[in-house]
Amino acid sequence: MQKLNQLIIFLVYIGFSFTTSAQTTILNETLLTQDSFNTFTPVSVTGDQGWNFSAIYGAVCSGYTAGQSYENEDWFISPVLNLSQTNNPQLTFSHTRGSAAVMNAGVAEGWYSVFATANYTGNPATTTWIALSGLNQNISTAWQYVSSGSLTIPDAAKSASSRIAFRYKSSATQSATWEIKNVQVTGEQSNNPGPTSTFKITNWNTEWLGCTQYGPDDEALQISNVVAAMRSMNSDLYCIQEVTNTTTNPTIATLVSQLGSDVWAGSIVPTNTGECTQRQGIIYKKDKVQLVSSSQLSSGSGSYNYNWSGGRFPALYNLNLITANGTPVPVSIVNIHAKAEDDNASSYTRRQGASEALKIILDGTNYNAKNVIVIGDFNDYLTGTTSAACQCTDSPYKNFVDDVTNYNGITKNITDVDTRFGTHPIIENIIISNELTDNYVSNSAAQEVIVSRTISRYYTTTSNHLPVSATFQFSALNIPENHIANLVMYPNPVKDILNINFTTLTDTKASEIYDVTGRQIATPALNNNTINVSGLPAGIYILKIGEQTGRFIKQ
Repeated sequence: MQKLNQLIIFLVYIGFSFTTSAQTTILNETLLTQDSFNTFTPVSVTGDQGWNFSAIYGAVCSGYTAGQSYENEDWFISPVLNLSQTNNPQLTFSHTRGSAAVMNAGVAEGWYSVFATANYTGNPATTTWIALSGLNQNISTAWQYVSSGSLTIPDAAKSASSRIAFRYKSSATQSATWEIKNVQVTGEQSNNPGPTSTFKITNWNTEWLGCTQYGPDDEALQISNVVAAMRSMNSDLYCIQEVTNTTTNPTIATLVSQLGSDVWAGSIVPTNTGECTQRQGIIYKKDKVQLVSSSQLSSGSGSYNYNWSGGRFPALYNLNLITANGTPVPVSIVNIHAKAEDDNASSYTRRQGASEALKIILDGTNYNAKNVIVIGDFNDYLTGTTSAACQCTDSPYKNFVDDVTNYNGITKNITDVDTRFGTHPIIENIIISNELTDNYVSNSAAQEVIVSRTISRYYTTTSNHLPVSATFQFSALNIPENHIANLVMYPNPVKDILNINFTTLTDTKASEIYDVTGRQIATPALNNNTINVSGLPAGIYILKIGEQTGRFIKQ
């Protein structure tokens, strides 16, 4: 896979090229209903007290209980906010403190602070926060709500996965109550931003989903919890593992039905998995993702079959990510569930053998120029290994991790927040091909900690794995209409020779071909106003000659 420069070019009819801005609301939560309160995530760092819901007062935090103050540090963290294309984002809210005797305790020390971040790690202590300045702390009367004032969210906190957070503190000798409601984030959204299309992709082992014999005991509750979690995470594509799907128990169809089949769709290979046979499926938003084909990356080789847990082959989903102007971006998802067990040396060897065989396939001509995401339950780390029995220190996926020219293990440095079994990296991983490196939103890969905190008894009712998400962006460069009209090509679609009809004089020294993700893939010679495109794979391409641009389809 050759590293290619990123230049996303979409053909947009604009007439005149100028940009205006429009005010838009990114977040609007009153916090006066339980559903509104639940869009935020309370995190207690110190002390037994924490953020609580009130239908009258909104989000409430106090370190005072049973006639005594206690030392506390508690965070109240917003859902993901896409601020990547927002100018001058502003946060406003109403707040008050009490009682009168202590309402100003700790104000000078910053006990009531507001922050923003471009990337929440799932842990306030490891997240890079930026304090928002200008908060109106002038509350002259206890329990009297005042406006926070407009707090500017700085550029350093803007991303496709930004968050804002409220931090409360108290001491063992003093504590006030802080109440917050009517939280809004607004900004100036460009009417002609490019546009930028953002896609959130989530990886999740759903633990024997659809199987009544293993996993959580209440199958209906598990399905309901998975649906609730998917709604709260609000991803565009879910890659799920450990799924049973049969005619009598159509798990994928059930998920889609409960999510809403007008918006969602799903797929799994094989379609009939057999009872309590673990397979890998996808659930996706139909307006953002288009399924082109699905299959298993299987092989007749006995060792290949054995290494993939006796035939639990990678599930290949060829998709189009549909951008804001309707242009499809082709992506190949390789959803894997590797051999389990860390106390058996042969299991490590099988994971390693499966990884080596998979990389040979992906390095081949069928995939080495495609946008590829290897995602799933790797049952091992990308750095180091879970296996003590093998008496080794290298990851079985070292072959991918070491090939930094062609692959990027974007989850390799994530530490699992679930410390029930000690501190260690995650085993639910995502590896992307180099073609997607510039589209990956830096540091956006993170565990979805919120689901374990908002779903009752998550690890016993839903899954013993936490979802992991990553965000991708595809930008666009608007091309004025006359530049499109000046470059006429035929035949279109084309098989071999593309004829170019220039309607105006142009510099014909430089001709460039880009794919729909914006990668320059060829600089063909222009010969008597023709270009030979026979060597291109079938697909949609953009030809640029001088300042003129046009789109063609290669059959």
